[in-house]
Amino acid sequence: MIVNTRPSILANKTNELLARSGIEFIHEPLTKILSISPSNQALEKLQQLDSYDVIIFTSQTAAKFGAPYLQKHTSKNLNLLIMAIGLATQRILSEHGLVSEVPSGFNSAGLAELIEQGKHQKCLIFCGGKKPQLSFHTPITLDTFSCYKVIDEESIELSDITGNRKAIFLIYNVQTLEVLVRYSQPTDLEKMNLIVASPRIQETAFNHGIKGCVVAESPHDEEMTEAAIKLARS
Repeated sequence: MIVNTRPSILANKTNELLARSGIEFIHEPLTKILSISPSNQALEKLQQLDSYDVIIFTSQTAAKFGAPYLQKHTSKNLNLLIMAIGLATQRILSEHGLVSEVPSGFNSAGLAELIEQGKHQKCLIFCGGKKPQLSFHTPITLDTFSCYKVIDEESIELSDITGNRKAIFLIYNVQTLEVLVRYSQPTDLEKMNLIVASPRIQETAFNHGIKGCVVAESPHDEEMTEAAIKLARS
C-alpha cells in the first residue's frame, strides 16, 4: 500500500497516477498549506523589481500564490529573469504567462549554480514562511516574499498505517517527514519504507532510525510514484 502524504492542494496529480496504476493507495495528508497576506515590507519589494537580477519561485505553492502578485506589479517593458525550482512550478508560472528557467537538478543547489553562472547578485524569492534552502547554497543577497505557510494537518491518526510493514510513504520534504516521525511509535520507524524527494530528506530519515528510505530519480510526481510502485511490486 502506498501512502500519499501530500497536502490536499497538491495531491491530485499523485492520486491520479496511483489510481491509474491500479496499485493500492490512500491519501493521508500530513500537512496543509495556507495562503497568507504578504507583509507591507514584502509588497514594497514588488515596487522595486527592476533592482533584482532574478526572481525565484521555490515551490508549486509559491507559484500558485505568488505569481498573481508578480503579474500585478510587472511592467510589460520590464524584462524579468525568472527561475523555477522544478517543472511543476514552471508549469504553474506558465499558466500565469510567466516564462522561467529550471535547474537540471530541480533543487536549491541547482538554482545556486544558475545564479553563479549568470553572475547574479540580488534575487527576490517567492516562498513560504521558512528560511529558503537556497540561502545555504549561495552568498548573494536573497530577499524573500512570503505568500504561504505550511502547518500540521489536524486529527492525524497513523497508528493503523505506520505499523504496516507493506506501507510505503511518499515524502516530498523534511517538514512532512518530521510530522510522520512525531506521529509514529519509535519501534515503527525502523520498519518504515519511504520514497523521498531528495538526499537531504533521506539523511534526515536515517538520523531518525528509518533505514528503508529510497531517493526517487527526481522530486516530480511521476518519478516519485514510479519508485513507490516499483518497490510495492518487488
